[in-house]
Amino acid sequence: MRPRYLPFSFVRRFRQICLRCLIGALCLFSLPSWAWNTTGHREVIAVAWSNLSPAIQQRVSDLLARQRVIPNTRDLTGEPAWMAAALWPDELRDQSDSSENLAPPANTRQWIERARSGQSTRRWHFADRNVALPFQQQPVHGLLEQTLDEQLRLLANPAQPAEVRAVALAWVSHLIADAHQPLHTASRADPLRPGQLDAGGNTVIVVDAGRRPPDPLSLHRWWDELPGHARPGSSRFDSEVNRLTRQAAQISGSDISTQPRLWIEESFVIARDQVYTGLIPNDEVPGSFIIRQDYWLEGRDITRARLALAARRLAQVVTQALRE
Repeated sequence: MRPRYLPFSFVRRFRQICLRCLIGALCLFSLPSWAWNTTGHREVIAVAWSNLSPAIQQRVSDLLARQRVIPNTRDLTGEPAWMAAALWPDELRDQSDSSENLAPPANTRQWIERARSGQSTRRWHFADRNVALPFQQQPVHGLLEQTLDEQLRLLANPAQPAEVRAVALAWVSHLIADAHQPLHTASRADPLRPGQLDAGGNTVIVVDAGRRPPDPLSLHRWWDELPGHARPGSSRFDSEVNRLTRQAAQISGSDISTQPRLWIEESFVIARDQVYTGLIPNDEVPGSFIIRQDYWLEGRDITRARLALAARRLAQVVTQALRE
């Protein structure tokens, strides 16, 4: 007996319904903001490590060896320990009750306690502004800028205990990378939710024509995954780190700003002028978009440039903080 196939019109209609359901689900629930995936964060650390002097490398190693708060650094030293510490803020946020919407920390003690516990730290990872408005003339959704300022201050304070400074190092290392992900600094109006923003692209559905299968996912997640997936020690990881290291070496000294607001504003401009404007509407499902090869190529180049710049800036601020 010949197999019976569903009519193409039915399959297309079913796909439209599924995509609309997914869009609706994203609108109903606030998704976490991840920033670059683990590969991206590790690449930033690898390039930053190569830009530290041996003396500063030793001070990073000593700080991480003297603390007992960050569990995934146990039995690790040097660069691997720093990589593990830089991943910890995402793990900590997911394990703790970080969704609790507490008021921002009011003093140094609260900043230290929340950095250790992860309580109410979900908003520490982003600082969204509406791309339809000037950067300086609007409210900010998220605490990324304030958190970076406070953790940089703690890291640079030799009067603080080594454990406090090690925790600050983990947060600084993670959040500098976050600040260079365009969709951790910007949102735009959500056409499916009048009067609301799209949460850094979390409620925007895209279909990547280059994926097999081309499953729908959020725009934010698509950008998070641009570094790809490769583990340290693999030829693919080493090759990309070498590429980023060469790219970082070409960055002029005038671009190595140590001010978090400037990093965030750069990312905001990229999101406004490139991330959102390059999207192609999906005619089959209103409100969703199609990712084509030219957009992917531009996104890959932006990602590499931002990771290289984040690494150089991380090396600079860590050197300044630990130079005592």
